[in-house]
Amino acid sequence: MKIVFCDNSLKELLNFRGEIIRHFVSLGHSVFLIAPKNTNVSIPEGCILIESSLDRGGTNPIQDLKYLLFLQNIYYKIRPDIVFHYTIKPNIYGSIAARICKIKSVAIVTGLGYVFNHNNLKSKVARSLYKIGLKFTDKIITLNQHNFNTLLNLNIVSKEKLILLPGGEGVNLNKYL
Repeated sequence: MKIVFCDNSLKELLNFRGEIIRHFVSLGHSVFLIAPKNTNVSIPEGCILIESSLDRGGTNPIQDLKYLLFLQNIYYKIRPDIVFHYTIKPNIYGSIAARICKIKSVAIVTGLGYVFNHNNLKSKVARSLYKIGLKFTDKIITLNQHNFNTLLNLNIVSKEKLILLPGGEGVNLNKYL
């Protein structure tokens, strides 16, 4: 299988998902990582890094459109079997790009944070984009009941797509103790 992990930070992607990434590689899968290379981290053996120029905090719609087109182009070239998207922009634009390319995708919502805790214009626009983008993903995984309930109660996603993974996604807690 070809599996893609797409995040807004390479450091965080490898920090929190490194073990599952290495596990997929050990099973013989082709694993691609798409993220800005924002730090000096070593890429796990067997993985292919595709650097993006994502501005994770930016609000420029032209830059976001460029990111969507970048992901669409990469997905057309790689033709992965599945893509796992993390964080808001990959969840929104990556889910749309994957649907355009007819590729299965999963949006993983590790936290809703600022976008759902504030009610300013930026947050309202982001929530609207989330609602649009998540319509295009095959499944949405949340890691806690609060995020699950928020997405459901605000009618951001349908219950049929939403999965609660209360035990987390396999982060090695011993690494942080």
